[in-house]
Amino acid sequence: IFSVGLTAQNLSGKLSGTVSSDGQPLVGANVILEGTSSGAATDVNGTYYIFDVQPGTYILRVNYIGYKSQIVSNVRVTIGLTTVQDFEMEVAAVEGETVEVTAEKPLIEISATNVSRSIDAEAIENYAVRSVTAMVASQAGVIQMHDGLHIRGSRGEEIGYTLEGASMTGAGANRVVSNAIPEALEAIAVQTGGFDASVGKANAGIVQQSLKTGGSRYSAMVLMENMSSGDPWAATGDKDLTFTFQGPVGDKIRFFGAFRQTSTDNYKNQSRWFTPFSIAGGNPIADKIGGLTGSGDYVVLSSKSYAFTDVDGDGAYTAAGDGSVRGSNDSYAFDNVSNDLSFNGTLQLDFNPLVLRISGTYNTDTYSSAGLPIQSMFNTRRHETQNKNSLLNVKATYFLNANTYLRANVRTMSRSYESYDKAFEEKGIFKTGGDSQLKDWLKWGDRDEVAKVDTNWSNHFGTPGQDSQRAIYQYVEPSSYNLNGFRFSRDGARRGGYSKGEDGYLGFDAEFVTQMGEHEIKVGGDYTKYNYRRYGYSGINSLNSKIGQDSTLSVDVNNQSDRILTEIVQARLSSWIGYDPLGRDWDASSAAKNDYDKPREPWNMSFYVNDKFEAGDLIVNVGLRYEAINQANVDLKDYDNPPLDKNATIVAADHAQYGFKDMPTQNYLLPRIGLGFPISDQSTFHLNYGKYVQMAPMNRLYRSRGSGASSWGLDPIRETKFEMGYGTLIGDVASLDLTVFARNPQGQISRDVYIPDNLFNAYGLREHTNYVNSDFSNIIGIEVDFNTSRVNNVQLSANYVFQDTRGTNSYTSTTTIGWGKPTMIAATRYDQRHQASAVLDYRTGKTGNPLTNNIGANLIASFNSGHPYTLSDGSMGQRDAGEGALLSDNDPRNRRPVEAINSSVTPSYFNLDLGLDKIMSVAGTNVKVFLTITNLLNTQHVINVYNRTGDPYDDGFLSDPALSSLVVSGRGPEYVEMYQKINLANRNHWLNDHGFDMFGIPREIKTGIQVSF
Repeated sequence: IFSVGLTAQNLSGKLSGTVSSDGQPLVGANVILEGTSSGAATDVNGTYYIFDVQPGTYILRVNYIGYKSQIVSNVRVTIGLTTVQDFEMEVAAVEGETVEVTAEKPLIEISATNVSRSIDAEAIENYAVRSVTAMVASQAGVIQMHDGLHIRGSRGEEIGYTLEGASMTGAGANRVVSNAIPEALEAIAVQTGGFDASVGKANAGIVQQSLKTGGSRYSAMVLMENMSSGDPWAATGDKDLTFTFQGPVGDKIRFFGAFRQTSTDNYKNQSRWFTPFSIAGGNPIADKIGGLTGSGDYVVLSSKSYAFTDVDGDGAYTAAGDGSVRGSNDSYAFDNVSNDLSFNGTLQLDFNPLVLRISGTYNTDTYSSAGLPIQSMFNTRRHETQNKNSLLNVKATYFLNANTYLRANVRTMSRSYESYDKAFEEKGIFKTGGDSQLKDWLKWGDRDEVAKVDTNWSNHFGTPGQDSQRAIYQYVEPSSYNLNGFRFSRDGARRGGYSKGEDGYLGFDAEFVTQMGEHEIKVGGDYTKYNYRRYGYSGINSLNSKIGQDSTLSVDVNNQSDRILTEIVQARLSSWIGYDPLGRDWDASSAAKNDYDKPREPWNMSFYVNDKFEAGDLIVNVGLRYEAINQANVDLKDYDNPPLDKNATIVAADHAQYGFKDMPTQNYLLPRIGLGFPISDQSTFHLNYGKYVQMAPMNRLYRSRGSGASSWGLDPIRETKFEMGYGTLIGDVASLDLTVFARNPQGQISRDVYIPDNLFNAYGLREHTNYVNSDFSNIIGIEVDFNTSRVNNVQLSANYVFQDTRGTNSYTSTTTIGWGKPTMIAATRYDQRHQASAVLDYRTGKTGNPLTNNIGANLIASFNSGHPYTLSDGSMGQRDAGEGALLSDNDPRNRRPVEAINSSVTPSYFNLDLGLDKIMSVAGTNVKVFLTITNLLNTQHVINVYNRTGDPYDDGFLSDPALSSLVVSGRGPEYVEMYQKINLANRNHWLNDHGFDMFGIPREIKTGIQVSF
């Protein structure tokens, strides 16, 4: 839950309206927000305002002497908007008479000057899938791809995510780290258009989540959900246990809390469409060292189990068949276990005129990966990662009078992660917590230490076919099998090195808000300071090999001497920021402390003024925002002579002539204007224009001395955007909204290769790779949004979007090797030209019949027209036989486009998700049973295709003798069969190169029960 970003926004709403009788304003009428201490008295125009109301559903009561009291229930307050509720009072014949009315949810927001769509608690509960990401993705203008969400053609890092106003965006790539628990949410607002001046540091859009406030009585809920069925190779074993509790403490304090514990046997979506296979009729296949010399090991690929073991130690792997490995499919290949524990909570203290709201979240997530399903099917060794995130936000609101208040927020976040060898941690040999040392990580590649964890793993050290216990093999880790050019990890092969990181922020913001007639004036400011540390070590095998040749190095490792410090730096197999090269905290390390290695502490400061004028037929929302951004990054003093040696290691960061200089604080003035024209009580029109800026992602800003692409002189990313919209009611039960939008992001980050004018720098470096602000995009589109009230138990929300997204680049990392930065615009990879989604909800309510009482169904339909790709040709390049001639998206050296960039489009996509539920009353307790089906039709959705053929089932290698004939003839009789079953049927080479699949997930069926009491 880390922010490079958003001001702690006030996620409350406002109530306003008039109180009248026979068209005449009633002055001094008391408007009370029941269940709170908030309320207002009407002014000389009969107008009232109630400020800083948390999102939710309320009851409003109006009292006026001589008139019947009027109570309106189901009044919905939405994040950032004004809810208008007027009252027409009736003269009372008898004192104490009351009129009760139920408010209808408005179908158009007449107070909005930008596009902001809200999902309330009722809709969240009814959704067919219990996923915040899926709920957001169903909104107009939002695209979900393998790398996350995109809003109106944005890159993923241009979206801001907040919870209770505090940012919950990850430090590395500006992606959301952890969403709230669905049952803890009161509302989700998705702002895809512009924002007023009080909101900053997110260019494309904002996903705002607001937690529930405790109710006026004690209540609790328990929910249990389990995966019932799905494809046998999917994420069987998903479990979810959620518990919420809420209530009052006296009449001024309310609390709400939610716990959630989830687990899954396979958190990955890749290779979920798996085709079991046998090779060579189940006969043994010889392993060949280097693909040429037989090692004496044989592997049998036969069975649908794929839990392979070398039972008698003869090197022949056969299927285990004992059903004890994992769940129902008995496979090591899909053993990607994840366990997650979360808490969300709020505490509200209503001491009118002072209101305090404390909100917090905590999340710990532990997961381990099996790697690629086929390449790693023999390997039972796992690498584990543990994440811990916490967020605390304290908001104080003080009402100076009925129309003026001060608000102040203090927020803090901390996040840490650590990645390590799972078996060593389980055996107690490795201790988590970030205090481990180099000597602890080197054990993972030491045969004698590995034997303490698993003797079978240690038996695979050394040269295949030789005695693994020989002294010379102590540090020779298990090599991969080579079966006709296809590589498979041996059991016990190490899965990774060591890494850890910490980041967080401390922020403060304050805001003064006053209603002056029809003007709502906001003046405020924000200051946030961040911290960022990263460490990674991947040199275990390299350093152990040197220790095997020189045992004195082991003493230096144990003593953490200067010699080993120098060895780590020169090896260039580690990276460190905020730590020293040995992974010790920079602040505490006294050995060779280098100022360049210090933790990064960027900061941003902002001030704004905003005036929202709301008259009957005109809304003007105009403001000016000032942003000061210090990214704590550096620039080069001389680009022809960077302080890098010929291995691109930073060697003289503080050199007077060739070193670095600090980047200055960047200052921006950002005007925002929004106009709303309620044409009538049936329709409205709005315009919005603004300029925006956000800090660059921190994983692009900072480079370790040891390795990485350089980030000299990066500036924040800027954007200008505009939208125009029209909304109208269709009868009394439906609305139609049309919005035209345009976005122009500038200074987006790309990579480029800089070649000095004098060919080599002062240290012998030929060229250096830099992140630069060279990309830009142009996006235009139109959104159509259709919504209905609930009519005859049915409610529909549907949208269609046409957008044209073009830019010089799609992702930061898709240029570097072979070519310079792009200079012409083309469709981006996430340019889904046509998108549509619909949510159809059916609720019977209380019918009086136990069989039909409270039955619900929710159907989500989604469609897109596919995304662009480039048909290309090319040679094998540096691919090995197991990869064929696969063309990489990130390496153009052996790829030749045969058409304009991104001219072709993948197949269109259509999906249905279904949720069914029924609520029963048992002994005064509500019990809901539910069923959710993802991918209802079990469609094999084609998400990606091979660039050579445009086909997800044929990569064009075997079918082209000019590419494959020499490889086929030289790799043995099983090669073609292996290529067809491993690569074409199961996409092993694609997954290894891209990290995501060609197909969406198969059908998943989950059942659950929810008990509320």
